[in-house]
Amino acid sequence: MFHQPLYNMNPQTQDTQKNKGGRPKKPEDKLRLYPVKVYFDETNYRKLVSRSQRTGQSLSTIVYELAVNGYVREPISQEAISLLRSVAGMANNLNQIAREAHVSHFLQVEERAMDAARKIDDMLIRISEK
Repeated sequence: MFHQPLYNMNPQTQDTQKNKGGRPKKPEDKLRLYPVKVYFDETNYRKLVSRSQRTGQSLSTIVYELAVNGYVREPISQEAISLLRSVAGMANNLNQIAREAHVSHFLQVEERAMDAARKIDDMLIRISEK
């Protein structure tokens, strides 16, 4: 009877190079090799921690961004994203109304178009206040 060696039974354990997985290595020019220790008073440290929690970034990333760029770019809030989606949907509706207005008489569609435009204006004002 023919017996196959155990190491050949599993196709995943063949003699090819295995991918170790994990994060790929950074290029040499992107490595941060020089640590800098910074001290803060309590007030500024609390501000830094607050910003870290708000943005979801580590303290060292925030300090690095402030030192290199002079600002920290904060992500868009979920509420603002929701409002932007609403505005996009309303703009789509307004485009459909305008298309319908070209096909039929504008007077029949005018009220719907003005209502949609008002809602879009209100949403844009709410977004700009954020």
